[in-house]
Amino acid sequence: MILIALGSNLKSEAYGDPLKNCQKAIEFLKTRFELKKISNFYETEPIPQSNQEMYVNGVVSVKTNLEPEKILDELMNIEKIFKRTRHFKNESRVIDLDLLCYNGIILKDKHLQLPHPRMHLRRFVMQPLCDINKDWEHPLFKEKAKNILKNLANQKIYNIN
Repeated sequence: MILIALGSNLKSEAYGDPLKNCQKAIEFLKTRFELKKISNFYETEPIPQSNQEMYVNGVVSVKTNLEPEKILDELMNIEKIFKRTRHFKNESRVIDLDLLCYNGIILKDKHLQLPHPRMHLRRFVMQPLCDINKDWEHPLFKEKAKNILKNLANQKIYNIN
């Protein structure tokens, strides 16, 4: 299973509010990959806590023959279309696309780490992932998504569908 996380907490000139940014990003993903499932969208507080606007987050599963590095290139290209800027860590963003996992492989290089190194710590990732497949198993921890999610119950999340 190939999973991609989407997030936004800034309005974009071209597409509008964060939910619309995520929905438009899905349209771009559909032109590059075969979309299998789309999670619900959730509104979440920024992590780490800050005075930033609330985020909209979701997860999609896709099918492709592209290698992980090429998927990452495609995700970065979509972020460029949205004029995503990167000045410092954990800053607000118009769109954020993260490759969470790629068919259970474990990979660590200077540009990409699979599975995503912090996904298991974030309810805003695990809740929508569970919408897609609650029995997905983390390749490193050998723990099902639904069990990982139980450990994140203290993080606030709001379904906006």
